[in-house]
Formats: sequence, C-alpha cells, structure tokens
Amino acid sequence: MKSPCASPKRSAIVARSGRDQRLWNAVRWCVLAVLTSSCSVAAVADEASEVSFDFFETRIRPVLIEHCYECHAEDSDDLGGSLRLDVKEGWEVGGDSGPAIRPGDPAASELMAAIRYESSEMPPAGKLPDHVVRDFEKWIRDGAVDPRLMDEEEQLTSSRTKSFDWEQARQFWAFQPPRSSESPVAFDSDSAIDAYLQRRLDAEELTTTPIANASVRLRRLAFDLTGLPPDPETLRQFQADPSDAHWPRLVDRYLASPQFAEHWARHWMDVARYADSNGSDFNATHHDAWRYRDYLVRSFADDMPIDRMIREQIAGDLMPASSDEDRRDKLVATTFLMIGTKMLSERNKTKLRMDVVDEQLDTVGRAFLGMTFGCARCHDHKFDPITTRDYYAMAGIFRSTRTLHGESQQYVSTWKKTPLPISKAHEQSIRKHEQSLQGLDKEIKAVESELKILTEKAELEGITIDDVDAVREGHWVESTYTPGFVGKGYLHDENRNKGESLIRFVAVLPNAGRYELRVHYNSSGNRASNLPVSVQLNNETHDLILDQTVRPTTGTYSVLNEFDCEAETQSQVTLSNRGTDGYVIADAVQWVQVDGQADQGDSAAEIERTIAMRTALTQTLKELKSKRADLLANAPSPVPTAMALADLPTDEQEDCPIHIRGEVSNLGDIVPRGIPQVFSESTTAFEPLEGSGRLELAQWLTDPDHPLTARVSVNRIWMHLMGEGLVRTVDNFGVRGEKPTHPELLDALTIDFVRNGWRQKRLIRNIVCSDAYSRSMVSDDDPRVSLDPENRWRGRAVRRRIPAEAIRDAMLVAAGTLDPSGRENLMDSYATLVSQNNANSKATTKFGLEDPKRTIYLPLIRSEVPPLLANLDAADPDLLVGKRPTTNVPAQALTLIGSPEVRQWAMQTTKRMMKETTDDTQRVRWACAVLFSRDPRPVDERILHTWLNSDVAKAMSSDEERYREWIAAMFASTEFRFLD
Repeated sequence: MKSPCASPKRSAIVARSGRDQRLWNAVRWCVLAVLTSSCSVAAVADEASEVSFDFFETRIRPVLIEHCYECHAEDSDDLGGSLRLDVKEGWEVGGDSGPAIRPGDPAASELMAAIRYESSEMPPAGKLPDHVVRDFEKWIRDGAVDPRLMDEEEQLTSSRTKSFDWEQARQFWAFQPPRSSESPVAFDSDSAIDAYLQRRLDAEELTTTPIANASVRLRRLAFDLTGLPPDPETLRQFQADPSDAHWPRLVDRYLASPQFAEHWARHWMDVARYADSNGSDFNATHHDAWRYRDYLVRSFADDMPIDRMIREQIAGDLMPASSDEDRRDKLVATTFLMIGTKMLSERNKTKLRMDVVDEQLDTVGRAFLGMTFGCARCHDHKFDPITTRDYYAMAGIFRSTRTLHGESQQYVSTWKKTPLPISKAHEQSIRKHEQSLQGLDKEIKAVESELKILTEKAELEGITIDDVDAVREGHWVESTYTPGFVGKGYLHDENRNKGESLIRFVAVLPNAGRYELRVHYNSSGNRASNLPVSVQLNNETHDLILDQTVRPTTGTYSVLNEFDCEAETQSQVTLSNRGTDGYVIADAVQWVQVDGQADQGDSAAEIERTIAMRTALTQTLKELKSKRADLLANAPSPVPTAMALADLPTDEQEDCPIHIRGEVSNLGDIVPRGIPQVFSESTTAFEPLEGSGRLELAQWLTDPDHPLTARVSVNRIWMHLMGEGLVRTVDNFGVRGEKPTHPELLDALTIDFVRNGWRQKRLIRNIVCSDAYSRSMVSDDDPRVSLDPENRWRGRAVRRRIPAEAIRDAMLVAAGTLDPSGRENLMDSYATLVSQNNANSKATTKFGLEDPKRTIYLPLIRSEVPPLLANLDAADPDLLVGKRPTTNVPAQALTLIGSPEVRQWAMQTTKRMMKETTDDTQRVRWACAVLFSRDPRPVDERILHTWLNSDVAKAMSSDEERYREWIAAMFASTEFRFLD
C-alpha cells in the first residue's frame, strides 16, 4: 500500500498554465507539508472485499441462477459445453473452451465474449440487458470475487446432495447462547472491560500503551459520540482538568446531546440501506423516507431499547400503540423493510414479488443475525446450516406482507402511501376544508354551465368569428382582465410594435341579402381612437375606422356598417395596429343578416340583457376562482403518509412453496412459515400463527435467549467505538466470518446489555470509560506492533478514519456555518422520478453539499451520491453496510482540495480566523485548535511561514487567498480526516 504521505503523481493532475499552475503547485505543496507532519502510522487497510462479495450476491449470482443454471449447473440434465457456473471452480477449470473467466481481464474472458454475443451467444433465449453486461464486466475487472466454493472432497462431476448434522451445527459458537463467565472484576465497574482484555494480553505476553493525551482523547470521544469536533472551550477545560472525574461528565454530556442521536442514527442508516430514492431501473422518489430517518434520530435520543427498535422496524404496524404518536412511530419504523432498491419495471410481477422478499429476508438476516440467507434461495447454503427449506419458511412471512401495491405507470410497480394518524382537530379541519372546496367547485360548475348556455345562445345569431379562430400576425397578448368578451377572452397589441400586428376574421356569408357588421371589443380611455378596419367582400374592399375609446353601442359590440352581399360571399375583416394611438382590442367579428331573409334573432334589448348577464357571471366566476385559490393556499396540512408495510388480506396470506433453483415457475413443496432449523431442536413453524408471521418473527429475533441478535448489536457498537468488532466480520457471524477475538468479553457485554434493557447509551458509556478506549498509538517500529500487527488483542489504539459525513460536518463547524436544525419533506420538489433514467439525466438536488445542514439531513439519491462523500467511503445506499470500507489514497486529498464546496468552506474558515486573530502565531494556534483539536507544534508555524514566504503565495492578490490555501491543505490532511 502506498504511504498516505506520498504526493500525487504529476500525470494524475489536470494540466494547468500560468497563475493556475502556480496555485496548484502551492496547494500540492501545502498538502504534502501537512500530510507529512501528521503521518506517523500506516494507512488503514482497505476493506473492499466485503463490498465485492455483496456486489456478486446482488448483481451477479441472481443473473447466473436465472439465465445459466439450467444448462450449466450440477443438476443440469445436459451440462452445456462441460461448463459449470454454479461454483467458482467450474468457471476456473472451464469447459470445452477452457477457463471461462480470467479475473481482472474481461476482454480475455470467454464468458464476456458469450454474453456480449461476440462468440457463442449466451443466454440463447436473448441477449442480457446492457446494464447487466456492464455489471459482469465490472465484476471480472475487480477480480471476479466468488464465494461459491466446493467442499474439499467434492468433484466437479459430483451430484451429491449436502445434508446437515444439526447437532454438530448447533455447536458452532454463534448458535450457542452467550455464556456467563467469572468476571475478573465486578462488571458494573469501569475496569471490567479492561480486566477481560488484560487477561488475553497477559496470555500473549503483550504490554499496553499509556493513556493518550487529553487532546487526542477528547477529539476521539467527540467524533465517536457526536460526529463533530469538540469546541475549543471544552478542549481548554479538559486540557486543564483531564481527571478521571471529568471524563464521565463529558461522556454523559455528549450522550445527552442531539448530535449524538444524529450521528448514531447515521450508523443505523448504513445497515438500513437508507436512501431518498429507489435507484435501480426506475429511480422513483422516496418522498416519505425522511420520516424513518427522524424516527431513528428520536429513538437514539430517547435511548430506545434496541430490541424494541428491531420489533418496530419488522412489525410495528402489527403492534399495539399507546397513542397516535406511538402509532405513527410504529408505522414509520417499518420503512426499514420498504426502503431497499427494487427493480420496479420488472414485467414478471411474480418474480418481482420474490425479488423483494429476497431483499427483505437477506436484510433482516444480515442486519440482526449477522447471517447471509440470500444464497439459500436457490440451494442450501454452501457454508452455514441454512437450507432452502429454511429460506422459504421465512420467505413465506414476507410473501404474506404487502410491500408493493399498484403501478405508477404502465408495468412500473409502486408502493401504497400509508396514512398516519392525526388529531381529531386536524381531521375536522381537513373535512371542513374539503366540504368548503366541494361547495365552491359546485358553484363554479353552475356558473360555468350558465355561461356556456349564454355563449351558445349568442353564437346562434348570425356568423361569429372569435379571436381564437382568427389568423394573427405579429405580437398579440391574450387577456381576460376586462370582463365582457366573447368566448374565453380577447387579444390586445400591448400598445407597441405599431404597424407590425394585424388579425384577420374570415367567414363565408351563405345567403344573399343585407348584413350588419358587428365588431366586439371593450372600451377604455387608453384604447385606440383610430383603429383601421379593412372589410373585403369578394373583390370589393371597404376601409373603415373604429374608435375603441367609445363604449360599444350594444353590449360588447358596435355596428360598423351594413353591406349588400351575394350568396356565398367570401368575407375578410382585418384589424391592424398601423398608426393607432392606443391599445388595439381584438375580440370577435359578427355578421348578422338584417333584411328579413334570415332569422332576425333577439332584439337589441334582449341582447343587452344577455351581455349584461354574461358580464356579471364572468365577474362572479372570477371571484369564485379567486376564493378557491385562497382556500387552497390556506388549506390545513394534508394527512401525512409513510412508506409502511401491511399484512396482505387474510385470504391472500399463505405459506411459500420452495422455488427450485430459485425459479418462480418451478415450484416444490410448501413450507410452513417459521424459523431456520438450526435455531430450534423441536418445531420450527410458528404455532399459532396470526397474520403474516412478521410479529412472531420480530418476537423471536428479540427473545433474550436468542444467541445472535444482541451479540450482533453489541459487536457493531464496539466496532464503531474501537475501529474493529470483537467479531471483525460484523455482518457475518457464520462459518465464513471470523470468530470473536475475545469471546468471553463479547458474551459478558451481551449478557449485561440484555440484562439492562438493551440500552445502547449504557453500553457506549461502559466502553468509552474503559482504559482500552483511551489508549495511545505507537509508531510502526514499536515491538508491540510486530507482536500484534492487527491489534487484535487491544493493547494500543490505532488510527481510525472519520466517517465521510463527519468530515464534511467538521468543515462546516470550522467555517462557522453549520446549521444544527433538521429538515422535513426534503424531497417535496421531486415528482415520481428523481431523474429521467437515462445517461444524460441527473437529479437536480435542491439541497446540495453547499447546504449548511448536517449531512444526515441532505437528500441521498441512489446512483448520485456526491463524489466528495463517495470518495471518502460513504456507505453505498444500494447495499447493507455494517462496516464501511476504509481507504486512504491520494485521490481523497485531491478530491478535498479540488472540491469547490471545500474551497468555499476554507475561505469562510479563513475569514472567521482573520476576524478572531491578529498575527500568525495566533492563527496557527486558532487553526490547530479548531481543525485538529490540539495545541500547535513548532512544525505547524514553520509550515505556515515557509508557505507565506514562497513565490507562489506572494504572487496571490490578498492575504485571504494565501491563508485559504493553507486552511484547504489542512482540510485535506490525514490528521484532519483521521482519529489518532
């Protein structure tokens, strides 16, 4: 592994010229200087293997099962090409054409050529979708991680069916209940954890390091408990009094803070694969996911027992509630099982249903039991005592649960938004509002109906050409501002562009006779007094002038003239704004025969009454619509909704048949709903069973005697505080996982945890008050490092990376811009989709990284995690992540120093520093306290002076620019990103 102190290669940097090149060199110099000053231990090892395993299980194995196993598995009737793809050894040895996969080299892999249809065309039924082909290419390029290993005695030609020795299987440590052991000291004391660890250290003949200095301890504690750095005043107080009595007071203060709840809720969100969108093929918006996030924050703030949290997240909708608030929380809690990514556009809805069940079942297994159930969908687990029968016993529970319901568009499934309980007063206000709205809508409909009748009546007389039917040229503006018009409105020329706008009203006059020409308009003092009107009748043209400042002689029209016309006369009336001295109004033109040859229509008085009625109704309609708009603007808040589970109707709940090879169309025996056989020596079915079985599952998981659930929770908490779990594979307590380094300590912590009500804060307090938590680091050449290179026996501290969210939040703290308040309804600006699901479409994030809120309150869009967070190893929201992979590569420092947001925060930090200090000595002290939570060292001031005296720094235009580069380099440093 490259040293974290190594400077980036020049070839990796985008070419720059002139002043930009000098700036970049300066920044790179500063990064190197600060990194060098803080590099005393090797970087944390890369944890990418678990991510690769997850990628295989979620993206590769399901495709192999669906498209390849029929012809390329152990039980295939005819093994195609002598190639097996159901075990790793199968593709390694290969078939008739040799090895099917060459890890790291997709181009040289026969399998890639086949699925690209470049050689043999596989699968023969049709080419795989492009995104699936890309998944295989990535998998092979990343090393083709494949956990499907054959038993040592198994041959590629073997057809033996695996069977379990259940008695022997139950002897595995993880399936045994925690055992009480004789504690070296009383477990309620602060030294109990240290006593357990010391026994192992003594056995290994290892000595411990001393307690770290006050600055290191406090920074470690603040970030571990709150995800934020300690404030300078707290640092000064603890440096002045680093006593054993002061430390517990600090711990209790941090545990009681809202920042603790936010930080530890984010840990749980990693396991819950939290996101504000679905991702996958149809990136649908999770409008209500934020409610689950806030439920977690409240739960950690209230120190809700972990067993209760687990029960509520699996079956909260089936549990009794003590109040409306409690009912809301229990419904929202079940979002845990709703929020995973789903292939919503899958047309085979039976398959989609089972895919969702598989995702939920695998999540429950890994989150709460530390076990992988997913591969048992197709065959008995290769390593752990989980059979296909066990899988479908649990699958029936989630198959009897409603997750998806209906479609958001054709073939695209969606979920039903579950209404949450509201107060009676709120319910009454909503009902009253709906009644008022219905009443207004009824009135509006009645007025619109009357207007329609009057309009139709007016249209019956003569021939009327409305403005919407006329031919326009030039600039015209549609309006309904002045009431009293024909049809839906009228036009005006906005009193500009004179000579450029005209409108033609064309009609055929069918009968021979005398016709009256009526021009409809509304009058005002700002109207044109000299509107030219051109009347063309066949080949004759008559030029007239209309004064629109004068009120129409009848209703909305004035009679311009009468004309004798032949049958089938082609008429065209043209209004033009050429030379006009005011607004030109164009509403309608009407031809009415007046010589007795046609129906004379209504009298002038009747027309006046009709027009007056239309004007009054139009005004009434306008007022009603305005009233409706006001009513909507002042509407009570709608009934809140949640992404919540529900049981299917009783007649749709059923036990699940085994799906042979995981295929939905190849069904075997029906399995009663229940638990895996390894956990019970008697019956495994839930008896009696009420509903789907989720409540029974939740109760079984949180039984005090369950061997795994509490252990897994305790181990994760330990891992978040100590860097590694007592079981290092925090999501896998099975055979492939590691055994606990300190089994007696793990069991003692677990028993104490359960005995004291599954309370997380008490356990955290016990751990951080131990000496083991506060120990100091040593350099790599210390003999203790060679004796225990991985620090399995906990004799010293090791450097740990701060989570990505905490790094961003710490920069906001330094800048003085962090907004500590939360945020609700953060996805309201998004429609059904966050983006249009194509390569050129991206979600327009309303709240980006520049937003001052804590990172937990920013939208998390699947497939669009901000690069700054992704490069700092933020959890992939597509996956359950119990332990984040930790990398320390030059690209991270370059991402930090090149990010526009980071440079903005660096400038804000600089301005704050300049305001609070007067010289460089004070600035170094200020920066070290705010960014590193420590006093300055001589090297810190030397680095600053060397930088300020450099030619590049002197060439900058202001002191703020020079100090900003120094602060930005500190943000990018290892010391800022890691805990010592």
